[in-house]
Amino acid sequence: MRVLVIGGGVGGLAVAKGLLDKGHRVRVYEHGDRLRDGGAGVTLWSNGTAALSGLGISLEGVGRELHSLRAMTAAGRMLWEADLDEVTERLGAPTVEIPRRELLNRMAEALPNGIFRFGRRCVGVRECADHVVADFEDGSSETGDVVVGADGQRSMVRRTVLGGEPARLTGWASWQGLTYSDLPIAHGYQTLNIAGRDGHCGLIPAGDGLLHWWFDMPWSEDHPELTVSDLRAAFAGWPDPVEELLASVTDEDLGFFPHIRHQIPKVWGGPRTTLIGDAAHAMPPAVAQAANQTMEDAWLLSSALSRVEGDPEPMLRDYEQQRRPRVAKVSRTAALTSAQRRTPLQRIGKFPGWIATRSQVISLRSGSNILRGLAYPSVRVGMA
Repeated sequence: MRVLVIGGGVGGLAVAKGLLDKGHRVRVYEHGDRLRDGGAGVTLWSNGTAALSGLGISLEGVGRELHSLRAMTAAGRMLWEADLDEVTERLGAPTVEIPRRELLNRMAEALPNGIFRFGRRCVGVRECADHVVADFEDGSSETGDVVVGADGQRSMVRRTVLGGEPARLTGWASWQGLTYSDLPIAHGYQTLNIAGRDGHCGLIPAGDGLLHWWFDMPWSEDHPELTVSDLRAAFAGWPDPVEELLASVTDEDLGFFPHIRHQIPKVWGGPRTTLIGDAAHAMPPAVAQAANQTMEDAWLLSSALSRVEGDPEPMLRDYEQQRRPRVAKVSRTAALTSAQRRTPLQRIGKFPGWIATRSQVISLRSGSNILRGLAYPSVRVGMA
């Protein structure tokens, strides 16, 4: 089949790799003049790294494998610590923090020359009995057998094919960055999450002295974006190394990301179209699963389209029916976690590390197709 992938982000590149390996003819259409390599760090949990491995994309030599996840309160009280080495052992794939640009570059390196079509903004999709047409802003069009909408939370493919409401704001936003740091945490293997009544923050080593950091606070459209000075005031007195980190960064280091969530449709496309990633199921970053769920989409869709001929609609609907329950569960968890962020912390008790570790294993497996071994078992699962 000739597959037109709309969107050149991590989802578009991942599904392109999987479909090429299945023998399809693939082109990736990106509205920018190059790959969009902005952003900070990406946390790839065991399901995300397993899906990338299943797609034949290696992470060797990039990012930082994480060994533990620690959570504490803004008052400095330890809540729990999960052993990510045990999670890796039980699920067969590691947790890795990687700069988004490094992930995108590694994925692009796995694709052949000539697959990208830059400067092509999709403005509509037309489905016909035996083909599908993607229309572009420059007046051109392309014909294929299948269109995959990998064009993010403002997906034109979704709006054209399904209509409906855009993703909605949740009332929170992140201010985040990726900077070189001399702080010990930047050179270790532990991620630290700190929770307060009116804000949360996280610090995650991303390899080579890079530190991915984020600060989450309530936000609405009628409020201005915060500056580093605002963050220093809001997070004053928080445990080390929060104040030391904020003293070292500038406004130019800040990236602003409002939290949004899609209602996940029962069907993700028409007879010759479907969606992956944020185009189908944008969710708040509370459980850091958006990129991982996108990788699972790409892996499962590539597996569903294992036949290079025939009617694609049954294969597309099969992919959606298998993915929807898993990703809906993760989206609900992310939304619930966000909604409970202002719960008084005195209600949160400390609990043993083995419970935190087991909970992590259960959570990852229950929200994953690949870790549960569901569907298309011939696809290799686990890291090389």
